[in-house]
Amino acid sequence: MSSHNLSKQSPGLVVIGGGQASAQMIEVARQEGYEGPVTLMSEEPVLPYQRPPLSKQYLAGAHGEDWLLYRPDTFYTQHAVTLCLGSRAVAIDRDKRQVTLESGEHIPYAKLALATGTRAATLKVPGGDHARVFYIRTLADVARLQPVLGELNHVTIVGAGFIGLEVAAVLARMGKAVDVLARDSRVLPRLGCAGISTFLQDYHIRKGVAFHLSTVVAGIAGADGGRVKVLCGDGREILTDAVIAGIGAVPNTALAQQAGLACDNGIVVDEYAVSTDPYILAAGDCTNHPNRHAGRRLRLETVHNAVEQGRTAGFTIAGKARAYEQTPWVWSDQFDLRIQSVGVPDDFDMEVMRGDPRRGQFSVFQYQGQRLIGATMVNQPLVFAATRRILNARLSLSPDEAADSRFDLQSLAKKRPSLDFDMPWPTRQEKVGVKSWGHI
Repeated sequence: MSSHNLSKQSPGLVVIGGGQASAQMIEVARQEGYEGPVTLMSEEPVLPYQRPPLSKQYLAGAHGEDWLLYRPDTFYTQHAVTLCLGSRAVAIDRDKRQVTLESGEHIPYAKLALATGTRAATLKVPGGDHARVFYIRTLADVARLQPVLGELNHVTIVGAGFIGLEVAAVLARMGKAVDVLARDSRVLPRLGCAGISTFLQDYHIRKGVAFHLSTVVAGIAGADGGRVKVLCGDGREILTDAVIAGIGAVPNTALAQQAGLACDNGIVVDEYAVSTDPYILAAGDCTNHPNRHAGRRLRLETVHNAVEQGRTAGFTIAGKARAYEQTPWVWSDQFDLRIQSVGVPDDFDMEVMRGDPRRGQFSVFQYQGQRLIGATMVNQPLVFAATRRILNARLSLSPDEAADSRFDLQSLAKKRPSLDFDMPWPTRQEKVGVKSWGHI
């Protein structure tokens, strides 16, 4: 159905956003019995797609656009979803329960779901809008970068988080000279584990990547031959062919704020993905949600959160409310390394290591006292899978057991899960209290 007919359809579920959370909530809502009209609206002119491969396989040219799609076009036909792509919602009227499009059209809703995601944080420095400054957040971003990749010999990456390191690995494999600049004193500062950061930095250096840490970008200036200079706060200048910035993401909350919904580093929702308006849900990177495992509110930029919170929203839409309870986890692929992290390891007082970094296979477990709160694995997928189950089930794993490679994590993980959480749900009024964590 084209957008000019939408205002005439019966009020149903309207989903705004083109990411994994939106597709997941639609799928679950239909599976669980929601039979009303469903409309999917997105600013991007493409079906919901996976963003993590943009900085890895897709950037490297290993796959085409269809491979990124979260579900094929037949999925939306089979689930009777009306698509409204390439359209931007500009206002929500909560009294009339309708969404206004940029075209001026009004779409009625019975339930509204916001999966508006995030946008790339931009360089707020003189010259930050130079034509040779790139970001990797959307298909359009990569489409702008890929045509010039062949002519780039040297690339400077600003930011040493997952995006920055993944792009550095891809470009280094292409034979590019790569410099990574970051204001923090180590790579992956959000991960919490200095040992993992040191290992990854050393690994990248061995692959030819150069690092400039504790370095502030003061500006970008044009140079001869179409090149650019990165002006550092300490007076240094780095001459380069292009700049790729991966300095974080900003939640897209403008639409929610305009509608008067509570927002605090994301759209505030409860454990069922319901906002402060009972007719409006939200899921994914754009939400500030209560996390039972962390014992506080979080905003997570992870695939796992988008999928699981999207599922939670789908159950709520179908009238089968089911609380979101899973432990957060993220992953990253860099060269031949797979890094997997589970939990929220930003407030630990002890670390133990399992395995040998010299062999490129090891894990670091983080504790508050004797309580496991998070762990990061390098090329240890079985350890990750077992630890994830242990955290989800609230099973006890002592620091000595975690550090002992002979201790059978898989057997422990198979024990019956416990649903006796010892942390209360954070309330809607509680502040986030921690940084957003873990975009990949």
